[in-house]
Amino acid sequence: MNVLRSLCPIALALSLAASPAWADDAVHVAFTATLTGDFATYGVSGKKGFDLAIADLAAQGGPKIAVDTVDDHGQPNDGVLAANRFCGDDGTVAVVGYTFSSIALATVPLYKKCKMPTIGTAVTSPQLSNSSPWFRRVVLTDAIQGKMMGQYTASQLHVKTVYTLYQQDDYGLGVNGAFKAAYQEAGGKIVGEGGYVLGTKDFRTILTKVKAAHPDGLFIGGFYTEAAQIVTQAKALGIDAKILGTDGSLSPQLISLSNNAVDGMTLYGMFDPDASSHSSSQSAAFVKAFTAKYGEAPDSWAALGYDAGLAIGNAVKAAKAKGPVTRDSVNAALSTVNVAGVTGPVSFEKSGDRKGTLYFFTAHDGKFALAGQQK
Repeated sequence: MNVLRSLCPIALALSLAASPAWADDAVHVAFTATLTGDFATYGVSGKKGFDLAIADLAAQGGPKIAVDTVDDHGQPNDGVLAANRFCGDDGTVAVVGYTFSSIALATVPLYKKCKMPTIGTAVTSPQLSNSSPWFRRVVLTDAIQGKMMGQYTASQLHVKTVYTLYQQDDYGLGVNGAFKAAYQEAGGKIVGEGGYVLGTKDFRTILTKVKAAHPDGLFIGGFYTEAAQIVTQAKALGIDAKILGTDGSLSPQLISLSNNAVDGMTLYGMFDPDASSHSSSQSAAFVKAFTAKYGEAPDSWAALGYDAGLAIGNAVKAAKAKGPVTRDSVNAALSTVNVAGVTGPVSFEKSGDRKGTLYFFTAHDGKFALAGQQK
């Protein structure tokens, strides 16, 4: 994901100046993401999942990990300031998080220089693949996700023609391009496309073009804030097309912001929050524990945060078994880590990416349910 938000330099400087109060026997790990503002949902959910994983590992006799948390406000400049802080703290052995690819991309060179292991929880840009031997991520790339959705739309949903709308940034362009290529290769026809800027409220002009094209489907490559407006306004204009969305829209906020206008919309994500549907006892236990702790069901971002926590925790454990826990030893352990995560097995390729698959969901009665066909 990629977006720029407003900068509050005084508040950030004060937060960065404050040193965390570490427990003497704890391993120090940092977490940073966009935790406030319009798109805080992704980072806050990821942090909740990460914290739960660290607590679960400690309860099972795993390493004690202290977490230093910094809000990057969705700003690359803030992300760079935070990265410099983490790099400058010799006790910090790894960094987890990141909501937006623009921020991760800005910090990768810094972490490469200071040799800091980093795991991204929500950053999907293909530019991050092979960017550094110190960077990894638990989420699939835009290229993979868009391709899977394009194939699914053509082969399983049997949607013959699609009009695509996308937010004009790395995320929107990436998923839109991958979706179009895969959809057309599978026999579908793109009848039009258009971009929009984050923060747009009125989509009636571009939706008038969509209506004139009479598509069977409307693909929205963007976040829930704009997707909710697009769907609501499309239905008001009488557009009768199958609505398709991405993981960036897979949030309860999509439903609430649209007043349930998104009912019937198909989206994708890497985790199913319905505990009863899980054959994995670990995933069901995660849903139960998360709901008990936070009073809400976990979303995909929480599950990815949890799996990032499992990966870091197990890497620290492996490093500790061989000697001192350092950035080098944690990074070496991450290259061979293989854990059963709640989003599937977690291990990392040399590119820093992981293998995985998607779940497809339909918005129905105020929540997301697994679609009848998955592949």
